[in-house]
Amino acid sequence: MKPIKQFLPALMLCLGAVSTNQLFAQDEDAPVFRFANEIVHITGDLYRAGNGSWHGIFLVTDEGIILADPLNLEFSTWLKEQLDERFDVPVRYVIYSHSHFDHAPGAAVFADTATIIAHEGVALNMDGRYPQMPGDMIDRNNNGMIDEEDIMVPTTADPGICGMFPGYFETIDLNGDGVATPAELQADLVRPDIFYSERMSLTLGGKTVELFHPGKNHGDDMTAVYFPEERTVFASDMIADALVRDDIRSLPSACGPLDGTPIAEWIRSYKAVEALDFEIFAGGHGGFFNKTDVASARQFLEDLQAQVSQALIDGLSLDEMKQQIMLEQYADWAYYNQLREKNIEAAYLNLTKFRF
Repeated sequence: MKPIKQFLPALMLCLGAVSTNQLFAQDEDAPVFRFANEIVHITGDLYRAGNGSWHGIFLVTDEGIILADPLNLEFSTWLKEQLDERFDVPVRYVIYSHSHFDHAPGAAVFADTATIIAHEGVALNMDGRYPQMPGDMIDRNNNGMIDEEDIMVPTTADPGICGMFPGYFETIDLNGDGVATPAELQADLVRPDIFYSERMSLTLGGKTVELFHPGKNHGDDMTAVYFPEERTVFASDMIADALVRDDIRSLPSACGPLDGTPIAEWIRSYKAVEALDFEIFAGGHGGFFNKTDVASARQFLEDLQAQVSQALIDGLSLDEMKQQIMLEQYADWAYYNQLREKNIEAAYLNLTKFRF
């Protein structure tokens, strides 16, 4: 089944996935994903590299390149060829924004020249136990393995938004025994050489890049990358998720109880990014955004938290919340009709699981 995986890495979403027959769906509420490898100049010697819907970022120096998020083996193979041709310096550092399998694989392409760096949480997610998974793909029977239902329950419940895509399980069950071990899931993921805890600085060719752990949100091992000279910050799957395109005003996918992280932690993570001195937010998804855009994404979570918290205090049931909490100020955001109730339910589950 491994070859199937080679042709479908671009379909892996941070908060879900879409089946191939949904890629060009006519439903206006259905997510549409673009796939075209590209390198886009941001500012100075800073560039974005992506496949149209998933993006990494890299900084070029005289002594080599610092790259964040290699995405997957196929994309990284293409990217290495482009970097060699355009800049003629090797990739010296690869940074993982987090351990999820739609952003981190591909570093093996650069392993002969690069040191791989990640937050210490990545080590825990690669220690052989069931890792933190996106899209409500949790260990439902507590067997430590990825079973088909772990993938298909959220996929079936929210097709195109949560889980993965039909047939994905077979691509990770490499020996065909009906379960996928964490090692099978992470077969293309190279273990980092260096782990950091809270903050780390890299200096290469006279240029400095700062790594920091903003807190837990979509993942529990997240790294944001700050380019102070370029006044640009990069982060994946927080602030802008895989549904975001050119406008950040898009309701979150909100799978499960917000990926199992307290909503207060999400908000704290967004504020950690906002506290930086930056002009450009170039995330793993979506377009290029500014600090005001980042603040709007954080404000949505704060408003969602406040209204659902008050409804809990008032004794409303979940069904009553879905009927009464309209989030009117976000009615013009993408996926409002499709995901308003889903966000309310996610916040309800989150706040009742993680006592506020």
